[in-house]
Amino acid sequence: REKPARPHARPSLISTLIRTFNIDPTVRRDFLWFLGSRLLVLMAPKTLLTYAFFYLGDVVGASNPAEAIGDVLLALGISMLATVHAAAHVSDWLGRKPVLLGSGIVGIVGICLLLFAGSYPAVLAAAALLGASSGSFLGTNWALATDLVSAGEEGRYMGLTNIATAGAGALAIPLMGPVIDFFNSRSPGQGYTAMLIACALYIAVGTVLVLRVKVK
Repeated sequence: REKPARPHARPSLISTLIRTFNIDPTVRRDFLWFLGSRLLVLMAPKTLLTYAFFYLGDVVGASNPAEAIGDVLLALGISMLATVHAAAHVSDWLGRKPVLLGSGIVGIVGICLLLFAGSYPAVLAAAALLGASSGSFLGTNWALATDLVSAGEEGRYMGLTNIATAGAGALAIPLMGPVIDFFNSRSPGQGYTAMLIACALYIAVGTVLVLRVKVK
């Protein structure tokens, strides 16, 4: 049982956060590679979902972008549900890295399909690929997180993992808006091309980083 803290000994919020989430990079290097990989890979779907409405209207030419997003999310969700649980089980047998590498490749293929999508069915096919990529990544990545946590500190390291999850949206969304506007002001539609290329790079670099993670 913990002894009640005396009021005058109560630490500040900042010092508590630093003490709680501070990790030694020389000892926990693999976990830092893992966090960087997760952050980058998750920045891609966060970006795509945030600006999908404008992409569908400005690039694909959907007459009703709001309705089109519903179809895209349906294709994405079904594909994700079909892979998220199965991928984690496959990674138990095959290993985490091969599944994460495969999910990265599928995600990049989906984004390339969006780059050259000339029809609405192609967009739905890309959404299905991105859903499969996200589902297999999430299921396997959480499993990898449990492999990396230190005994007795599971909550602490899972908290750090969730910071990377939330940080993906916090970084990607405000960062990409000005980029899209900048390139669109020079040539209509080029902003979305830049967005898709950036998302492909997020996944590519994030997938390479996870290959550096060593599980003891």
